[in-house]
Amino acid sequence: MPPRELLSLSLYSLLASNRGGLFIVFLPLYLVDVKGATIPIALTILSLAYVPASLIGPWMGRLSDRAGRRRPYLLLGEASAFPLFLAIMFAPGYLLAGGLFIAAELALAVGAPAYNAYIADVTHERERGEGYGLLNATSNAGGVVGIALAGVITYWFGLAALLPFVVAVMVGTVSVVLFLVPDIRLTIPPLERPKFKEVKPVVTFSFAVSIRAIGSGAVATFYGVYAATLGANTFDVSLVALAGLITAALVSLPLGRMIDRRGEVRGIWYGTLLGLASYGIFIAATTWEEVVPAQAVRNGGLSLVGPGMSAWVARMAPPGRRAEYLGIFALINSTLWSVGPLIGALALEVGGYLGLFVMAIVTTVISLVVMEFLYGEMGIRARLQRPALPDSPPGAPRT
Repeated sequence: MPPRELLSLSLYSLLASNRGGLFIVFLPLYLVDVKGATIPIALTILSLAYVPASLIGPWMGRLSDRAGRRRPYLLLGEASAFPLFLAIMFAPGYLLAGGLFIAAELALAVGAPAYNAYIADVTHERERGEGYGLLNATSNAGGVVGIALAGVITYWFGLAALLPFVVAVMVGTVSVVLFLVPDIRLTIPPLERPKFKEVKPVVTFSFAVSIRAIGSGAVATFYGVYAATLGANTFDVSLVALAGLITAALVSLPLGRMIDRRGEVRGIWYGTLLGLASYGIFIAATTWEEVVPAQAVRNGGLSLVGPGMSAWVARMAPPGRRAEYLGIFALINSTLWSVGPLIGALALEVGGYLGLFVMAIVTTVISLVVMEFLYGEMGIRARLQRPALPDSPPGAPRT
């Protein structure tokens, strides 16, 4: 039975996931149809929203570690973002609406490192894959409900109804954090600010596994538009998104347990290979219905990649620096993910959707090669060079 803290975080994740999934799928359409933006401007706003948010991750993580508490930062982020999302509905144009969205994402970033560290705080080392997998499962389950409802609401009432729905959901997220998430106090004193030499392994790992995020960010932003070009309406786009979310909700927990058995980096490897396979299915699609299995395979891969990355960073970080190290990882990962839509737009302009998916394939292959060179989890490097040290923990850098 998962600890009470993990169950309460699961409920929070169930509600909060509606927000992120809705914005990736529907926000560009909302800014275009309701606020008058062009598609490139809408996608740029979505991409830029996550850059400043990721920049404050290490700092907010350090504050959480020093305070020895997690819930206050979750609550501060949710409560600060609430009025900003509410104000988007009344913004007169896409520039102000986009600015408010960027500010709201920045507010939510206050609690992100604390949330990820909280999961590590309440799980044992060899149960963290399962812990992150459980939260990933509930997050995707919440996304299923949210996108299904949003698809129906926007289909019947138009995209203008999107933000009122988000605001209603946020009443639930604030309430869960305020009344159900325990305010645990860490007994391990926070350490001094680390030097670069100390965080170098996490920085190296973050870049290695996040190169693929450039292509993944581009595909995550464009797959709805891609499905629309193949004949999908807004309701059909929601069905494509639901296929991926349902897949992730069903497989995240067992795949998280597999990460605990096989090692974090190997799990990331398998997930990245699934992402690579999904891009091939996207390329072969000729109707929007054929995008459905592509998105399902892609999200299945992400169900290995996400928990594997978080579990690796949480294990390598000293207990008094978990939130800070997870913030450093999020800074690198989110930044590379965020530039993906911009690079994807260039690839789309040059080579159409084929160019977009080829770019995603190239960045994914580069990430796999770099991971194998640094960690050798799949045995290629070990066979070509030397065996791994017998006392090296799974996924740890070989020196």
